[in-house]
Amino acid sequence: MTRRFKPPVYATTKRGVTHWRLNLGPDERAVVGQLLGELRALITDESDRPSPLLQRLFPTAYPDDAEKEAEYQRLMREELVASRVHQVDAVSALLTDASGDDTTPLDEAEVVALMQSVNAVRVVLGTMLDVGEDDEVGVGEVGDEHEMERQLYGFLSWLLDWIVRSLQGTT
Repeated sequence: MTRRFKPPVYATTKRGVTHWRLNLGPDERAVVGQLLGELRALITDESDRPSPLLQRLFPTAYPDDAEKEAEYQRLMREELVASRVHQVDAVSALLTDASGDDTTPLDEAEVVALMQSVNAVRVVLGTMLDVGEDDEVGVGEVGDEHEMERQLYGFLSWLLDWIVRSLQGTT
């Protein structure tokens, strides 16, 4: 007997209404939840200098004009951080919601928040690993100091791919 693969995120349509299902086991939920918690801590760190890991998540708006950049940061930074934190908190709550059939029903806004949060963690990991847009990230050598981060990056890339597919209706 062959088991049919159920994607980690997939869409179902009944009577013309589309809903999504989050199909992650407890271990995967825990990993994503932990990563989101670490992202939240990184984003909300109020030290004088923001972490360089956030460089791609919050890129410089005016790289050639320090005065405009300072004004932009003064006006927008708090709002951008609050938006990310709200999103991370909402997705973290989804991950702790367990239903009887090991899937969690989601609406489109929740799937989009999941997509953006998973991508935010992936972007931070990519910054840590110095991944460019055209780089492929494989598993490094055994004993590579960033082996775990590479594996997490690969897992999040896989998950993000399925989330996007589900939103496009190609799952």
